[in-house]
Amino acid sequence: MLKQHPIFVKQLIATADIALITGAFFAAHRIVSQSKPLHSLQYYFLMLAGFIAFYLYFAWTRQLFSILDFSWMRGLYKRVVMIFLFAGVLGAAILYLLPDAYNSRSLYLMFAGIAFALIYTEKYVLMFSIGWVRKKNHNITPIILFGRGRIVAQINKEILSHPEWGLRIRNRLDLGISRDEFENVLKTSYVEEVFFCIPRSTTKEGFRIDQYLQICEEMGRPARVFVNISTVTRFAQWKYHDFMEYPTFISQTVELDPDQIIFKRIFDVCGSVVGMAVLALCYPLLALLIKMSSPGPVFFKQVRVGKNGKRFVIYKFRSMNADAEEKKQELADENECNGAIFKIKDDPRVTPIGRIIRKLSLDELPQFINVLKGEMSLVGTRPPTPDEVSQYERWHHRRISIKPGITGMWQAHGRNTIKDFDEIVRLDLQYIDSWSIWLDLNILFKTFFIVFRRNLAY
Repeated sequence: MLKQHPIFVKQLIATADIALITGAFFAAHRIVSQSKPLHSLQYYFLMLAGFIAFYLYFAWTRQLFSILDFSWMRGLYKRVVMIFLFAGVLGAAILYLLPDAYNSRSLYLMFAGIAFALIYTEKYVLMFSIGWVRKKNHNITPIILFGRGRIVAQINKEILSHPEWGLRIRNRLDLGISRDEFENVLKTSYVEEVFFCIPRSTTKEGFRIDQYLQICEEMGRPARVFVNISTVTRFAQWKYHDFMEYPTFISQTVELDPDQIIFKRIFDVCGSVVGMAVLALCYPLLALLIKMSSPGPVFFKQVRVGKNGKRFVIYKFRSMNADAEEKKQELADENECNGAIFKIKDDPRVTPIGRIIRKLSLDELPQFINVLKGEMSLVGTRPPTPDEVSQYERWHHRRISIKPGITGMWQAHGRNTIKDFDEIVRLDLQYIDSWSIWLDLNILFKTFFIVFRRNLAY
């Protein structure tokens, strides 16, 4: 019966989680109040309400309540950690906007820690209990595996290796089975779902899946179709989406879900606000020094290529002579880098004050404007010029499939020593394929460390 009421089960688990988090809040208040003075519980109600709201959102979008789904157990503990990370950080950010009377760091940390321990334990108990029940052949889903090729073998192996998922293969059918034979199997078997695993090409001429799907439809049996296109690409991720009334599959090489994008954007906005404050403090002195050093504007503006080829104007403090772009072509033979990037150690276009602000990376400060506008991120890939992009090979273009950043893997891992553009692109792709908020923090930390050591780019 539980399998027939997934929404009810989700709501039940969500209610249990709310009860556990509320219990953690009461326990944390009691524990902390024994060592330091606290207000009564009602003063901290926003702390509890805000955390629960964020938790429910992230837990629902990450299917933490879908315990009857056979894929619920995959990556469960990692999902719990990420949900608490997102909910905890966003909850803390909001709390810092409240008056001190409604806030307590000690209480919040104790509350989040106890809540995490309770939810983590609850999910472990649920996973163990469901797995034990299913291994005893209760709450199972009998299926037919229909198809041939490598994908059938892989799915068969996965199902047999994980009895806790609750899937049981009642029959394996090859593509050679006739329409009538397939219909007879469904009539004489207890099967709740048919897994269709169809290879991209078949040796049997004229095979069509339509008639088999129509039989499932007429007999009321669910059909799950595995589209064998994931092996066509090496690293792209395939996602299902509805477009109007048509089912579609989207191939993506950048694995950022909407929650991660929102979280990264919040991170960028908070960082850019701090950066804008530093920019405002430095602007009067730097503007004066730049004007005194050479004639021309204070800011250097240049068209750069952003995410998926979108162009934008980047802002920097001018560190070169005003005619630097015109002289670039004259210095092409002195380029010390290989590929679609231009750098010279003792660039004659750089002004005396420009060398100083470059060494201290102060010329990058106006880019916080680009981050605030959403054209750039704090961490990403180096934003290229249109001329550089015109020299790209096909695989180079994936580096501009995300927002460019003020800093990135190249800047944090040997910017002075890496002069091969292909190696720079490999670092960028490594960042794209392994992105996490922790990686962003790690890159920012390494960048600050390099700045303080003055081991900077020329």
